[in-house]
Amino acid sequence: MIVTLTTDFGPSEYVAAMKGVLLSINPDLTIVDVRHDVTPGNVAEGAFALFSASRSFPPAIHVGVVDPGVGTARRGLVVVCEGAMFVGPDNGILMPAAKRKGVLGVRELTNPAFWRQPVHPTFHGRDVFASVAAHLTTGAKVGDLGPLIRDPVDLDFGTPEEAKDGFRADVIYVDRFGNAVTNVPAHQAEHRWSYGTTVRLVIGMREYALSFLRSYGMATRGSLLLTIGSHGFLEIAANGASAAHLAGLKPWDRVALRES
Repeated sequence: MIVTLTTDFGPSEYVAAMKGVLLSINPDLTIVDVRHDVTPGNVAEGAFALFSASRSFPPAIHVGVVDPGVGTARRGLVVVCEGAMFVGPDNGILMPAAKRKGVLGVRELTNPAFWRQPVHPTFHGRDVFASVAAHLTTGAKVGDLGPLIRDPVDLDFGTPEEAKDGFRADVIYVDRFGNAVTNVPAHQAEHRWSYGTTVRLVIGMREYALSFLRSYGMATRGSLLLTIGSHGFLEIAANGASAAHLAGLKPWDRVALRES
């Protein structure tokens, strides 16, 4: 059975401790690290990492821990989906990926029989979420973990505003290459523009002319372009350079994308 881990813990002993709990309960697990370099406390960034990676897996349990509310009254959850389960805090981190998989039910984690004891109030990633995930791989019944709930904290990436000449959109993520991912879904961009179309990117008082292309290498080296990323959203990119640096973009910037 596969368990994936997405955290903001960095290359630290905290990640190792979570793996230790997983392997103590089920030494036959395959553990896959999605990301541990999520910006500390950035729930939306963690949610995007889970959203992007989880659809590529066979049946798996995905543990997401970006948890600034750890030790408070915020709930712990297991979200049951088609071909996957998601375990983590009830702060929205699990929901974009779970909704794309197809949510079958959401349960609050209330049964301490499946937790590592004693539970430390600042490390539910180890003592609750990793432990629950491991028990699920050894046959624990989801119904025994806690009651069904209907009001999990939701998180989405927003909806772009369509206009006659294009979109007003948000940058929802900047990857390590400097590609700035917007919240414009692929199907909307491809419905509006054919490949090769020139689009104006407007950021405040700055404006750039970009070609809508199928891949990075089709643009002149060092120049900005628009393309559909493997995550399924329109992204502002550059061939061999950082679009975020060239255009001064950061997450949650508002941009306009207008037909020339």
